[in-house]
Amino acid sequence: MKKILLLLLFVSSYGLSNAQKGVITGVLLDSTNKKTTINFATISVFKGTDTVLHTYKLSDDKGVFKLTNLEANNKYRLVINAWMYNVVRKEVFIEPTQLNVNLGNIYLSEKTNNLNEVVIQSERPPIIVRKDTIEFNAESFKTLPSAVVEDLLKKLPGVTIDGDGGILVNGKSVSKILVDGKEFFGGDQQIATKNLPANIIDKVQLSDDPEAKRRDPDIVAGNIPQIINLKLKKAIKSGAFGKLYAGAGPRELFETGGIMNFFRDTTQVSVLGYGNNANKPGFSISDVMRIGGFQRSGVNSTSINSDGSFSLNGISFGGSMNGGIQQSAGGGANFNTITKKGVKINGKYFLGYGDNFTDQQTDVDQTLADRRLFTSSSSQQTTRNYSHNFGGRIEAKLDSLTKLTIEPNISIGISNNFGLLKTSTFNNQLFLESDGDNNSKVKGNTTDINLSTSLWKDFKKNGRSLNLTFNLSKRENLTDTYNINESNFFIPAKPSEYLDQWRDNNISNLNLNINGNYSEPISKVFTLSIASSANFLDNENALATFVKNPNNQAYDIPVPSLSETVNQSGFKTNNRLSLRWKVTKDLNIQPGFVFNTIDLKNEFTNKNGFDQHFNFFAPQLTIKYKSLNFSYSPSFREADVRYLQPVANNTNPFFIQNGNPSLRPSKTHQVNMNLYKYDTQKTLSYNLYLGGSVQNDGVIMSRTVSDGGVQTTTPVNQNGIWQFHSNGNISKDFKVTKRQFNLSAGYWGNYNQSYVIVNDVRSESIIVNGGPRLGGRINLNDKFELGETYSFGFYSSSYESNFFRNLDYYNHNSDTELILRFPKKVVWETNYRLQYNTQTLNGQNNTLNYWNVAVTFLFLKNDRLQLKCSFNDILNTNNRRYVYITENTARDLRINNIGRHGLFTLTYNIQNFGGKVGGKDTMFRF
Repeated sequence: MKKILLLLLFVSSYGLSNAQKGVITGVLLDSTNKKTTINFATISVFKGTDTVLHTYKLSDDKGVFKLTNLEANNKYRLVINAWMYNVVRKEVFIEPTQLNVNLGNIYLSEKTNNLNEVVIQSERPPIIVRKDTIEFNAESFKTLPSAVVEDLLKKLPGVTIDGDGGILVNGKSVSKILVDGKEFFGGDQQIATKNLPANIIDKVQLSDDPEAKRRDPDIVAGNIPQIINLKLKKAIKSGAFGKLYAGAGPRELFETGGIMNFFRDTTQVSVLGYGNNANKPGFSISDVMRIGGFQRSGVNSTSINSDGSFSLNGISFGGSMNGGIQQSAGGGANFNTITKKGVKINGKYFLGYGDNFTDQQTDVDQTLADRRLFTSSSSQQTTRNYSHNFGGRIEAKLDSLTKLTIEPNISIGISNNFGLLKTSTFNNQLFLESDGDNNSKVKGNTTDINLSTSLWKDFKKNGRSLNLTFNLSKRENLTDTYNINESNFFIPAKPSEYLDQWRDNNISNLNLNINGNYSEPISKVFTLSIASSANFLDNENALATFVKNPNNQAYDIPVPSLSETVNQSGFKTNNRLSLRWKVTKDLNIQPGFVFNTIDLKNEFTNKNGFDQHFNFFAPQLTIKYKSLNFSYSPSFREADVRYLQPVANNTNPFFIQNGNPSLRPSKTHQVNMNLYKYDTQKTLSYNLYLGGSVQNDGVIMSRTVSDGGVQTTTPVNQNGIWQFHSNGNISKDFKVTKRQFNLSAGYWGNYNQSYVIVNDVRSESIIVNGGPRLGGRINLNDKFELGETYSFGFYSSSYESNFFRNLDYYNHNSDTELILRFPKKVVWETNYRLQYNTQTLNGQNNTLNYWNVAVTFLFLKNDRLQLKCSFNDILNTNNRRYVYITENTARDLRINNIGRHGLFTLTYNIQNFGGKVGGKDTMFRF
């Protein structure tokens, strides 16, 4: 908290120091019609005869401008540029005795011809606002020699870039980035922003996306996506960019890899390969998405954890997804081209390998009236995964208004898991009730085949459109699970139980889906929308269980009570009809209704089957007023086939999971409200979100806790499940020529009302959690950067029945980042994270500290060669800890990590790949 206060004090003192300097004000007017103000003109300020831009401002919507932070005893040259007006130049001297200079009304005359204006190169304005385009002069915004386009965009007023590389312009999303008016690498935005050097850019042009306006004529101005066009100083027809790196450290740690892109005209080839045993991804997710080509060829599934590890389409690109220590390797290639007829063709293949060791300790505390159970478990697992992904994409414009897309994809996964689980359960007096050892071996093979096609048809009539899609997915998941278990029971005493079994579980899912969406403007104020989808599904879950034959040591003795095959097949439809009413320019109301059907047949090998026939009809509503959106939407979903399996999963004898073939479909009523606003003049953004759902026939787990702490769960339907979430944020940017500041504050909150059923005791439960967060960042001419975030969270659970015990705790999280680029060619950086919580189980340390440092030495022109010395987890915290409340229990989870270590890595960049050095994206993730 002290760091936040110091940051706020620094910014406040900076503002006070500015107040002691000179100020120039004025009003811009048309010289002919002197009542017409000239809005959004650029006032560029140069000091004396200097040709380097000192500062600039835009006139507001009343033609007023105000220039601050000007030093006394100095002469300034003002250059005023406005679209369709002649340039005006003025010289102003700031007297120490007259710091505030009011220039009064300044009249600009209209241009009288269409000839190009003669521009003095040294006086090019940083910004020119035309009728439908904002144009930035790139040379007015200084960047580091190694900077890429993204670094340049961050310095432009009104432009913000989030942690994933997403771009907002004056609060509006960017739909497309062009290079010299053409798509670059298939329209992949981050290929251009993260790889093209900033010093080859002449102008950055911003304009509204005309396609968005044509598809939705009623779209609010604040929601129109933007197009960025990068005008180059010299056209680029072919080239290559990427990086190669290799590193090593104590404890035989190593990392190596390379990622390259080659392009010629409209054809690109991407290749990558990596390997390391340093528990880290070979590349960032943005590298793989844009350089690796996944973004161009489509991503069906994504998993990301807080340590920076990730997987795409089932392929892990290094780092442990669920904690532990991993050795990983992978490679692949991507091809992208555009034919002479404008057809975009993409193809890819990637291979991933991971060898992960996890040591997890878990403590669970639960109360059952006057009985209290403490369960401690230790799990060690070694998992090896191989994954393959083949994919492609074809996109063709059949005519100027029709686009066809075809995307095939095949993923193959092979996994082998070896585990040892030790469990001990204690009672109120901390006497041992039971313990057990469970050795497991799991072998799995998964194959996913997906084919997606889409036809988008626009019509000459604005607002009329038709979208048709067809999706085919086929999934085969074959799993063999071997368990050798011994369970001992002491209170009350009874004979030990032994288990040596094999579960052969084969799951096959087939899904065919057809969707159609049609929009028809029936008048200037009414638009009809029709959406319909039909699904055919055929799902099978085949389970066969065997125990070992002592005579031949083979698993050939079947267990009928633990064997069953479930087949679910049939049709589902989802139909929606709505009418949008444009009440006013700013207000749209769109009522409608939803009609769903479910017709499924469920068959079992050893039990009687049953059919499911359900109809669901409900209203829906969407309201949009300026930047405020509200929606109510109902849904209807059948239970997952895995819940219908009427056979217990006993692979962990202390935690047995039953199925329930009698589950009914759930009915959910969802509401959402969000508000987003960006103030261009004040560079202030704020957003507010509130969403929630009320669910009937939702699925919860009914649990039985028997002697020795053995728990058996069964899914059951339950009405009255309420879930609500809200978050908000306000952010303010301060951007001047060489300094940038950002302050933000926000909150988050959750409300969950559900039910807990344990030992036939049913109780309403309410879990509430949330808290505030604060953040700030200072950037002084890219020489000094300081970032700080702090959050506080509270967690509280309460129960209707005193059979359960109310639980609550709170935590603090702080994250500090410091980057120093001094002297030239040296970058120092450090990151410190503090975590503290008040929930204590089994005497665990409530304060965790993570500290990483690194220094990078830059060599060659444009810093292409970099030597990084990184030292990670200096305090040797060596684990990750997670505390949370679920049902009537508090859980404390600790997972091993690589611990204190260092790496020395040499990287060679081609075409300034990667942007400026320093920051979480380039530093080892903790």
